[in-house]
Amino acid sequence: MRPRTVLMLSLAMAGLSTLPLPAAAYVRTVTEAGAQSRWNTPCPIMEFSLGAPPPEMDAPSYLAAAQAAGAAWSQVSMNGVDRCTNVIFTVVSVPDVAGFVGMDYHNRMIFRQDEWCRDPPPRNPDDPPCYDPSALAITSVFQLKNTGEILDADMEINAHGFTWGDFVAHPEQFESNTQDLQGTVTHEFGHVIGLDHTCFSPGATFSDGKPVPRPLDNLGNPVPDCSDGDLPPIITQATMYVSVASPAAEVELRSLSPDDAQAACEIYSVTPDFVCLPPSGAYQVAGGGGCSYPTGARRDAIASVLVLLAMARVVRRRR
Repeated sequence: MRPRTVLMLSLAMAGLSTLPLPAAAYVRTVTEAGAQSRWNTPCPIMEFSLGAPPPEMDAPSYLAAAQAAGAAWSQVSMNGVDRCTNVIFTVVSVPDVAGFVGMDYHNRMIFRQDEWCRDPPPRNPDDPPCYDPSALAITSVFQLKNTGEILDADMEINAHGFTWGDFVAHPEQFESNTQDLQGTVTHEFGHVIGLDHTCFSPGATFSDGKPVPRPLDNLGNPVPDCSDGDLPPIITQATMYVSVASPAAEVELRSLSPDDAQAACEIYSVTPDFVCLPPSGAYQVAGGGGCSYPTGARRDAIASVLVLLAMARVVRRRR
């Protein structure tokens, strides 16, 4: 079985062992102001543009894979019986072929087939107009800088350099240049709800050049470098780990690790009579700005929408 592409990004992938590991720690995304990312009510409706999907599967199959990825987070349980989170992912099909990524209160999922480039192009001429060709997907999270409240999240999937299929229904795709969509989207949905990778890539900067500090996990421990050659399984076998090296590991991404389940259940604990509400942040075109930072070593400044309150755009890249 040939080696698979190594992923790093808002997409990062991880293999899970066949024996469950105990929950230990998870990592949350933070803004430059140090606020932890979080939806006020975690009920993102993801609009999947399936007007002209890639040819490997039909639109209903792609939609079903994304819905199953959302269900992994929405139906999570720590004891195997009781659902313990308020997270509710709803994935709907829309007839668009592609679309604009930005702060508009529409959480988009888009296959980029013609080119793997930003839409709209970056305003800063120093920023590259296209993404790294080794990136499988990009998830952009728009949030209030000072509070961390997530207002919008958009996922772009690289269908220009990769094909996308279903490793369970079509195991023959293991030996082709195909990625498992459900596993990838499951990982990306972790970023949508505010989770970071379980390891750190030093050298990342905010758009103003300020270094991104080493994050802490929920136990207060510094996150180790992704380049460490001897990371423990509790890190490498988490859904939000930064890489995956085999088709089997991609399939295993469809199921959350204990750490990831713990994150969904602690950050968004299930409550009785829970009601989904829209984001509270007022979206207004006014003075202000934002910042952007990737997990990789290269700086990628992507201007966020000008809003009344400063917003941070979080970009993760799977390589």
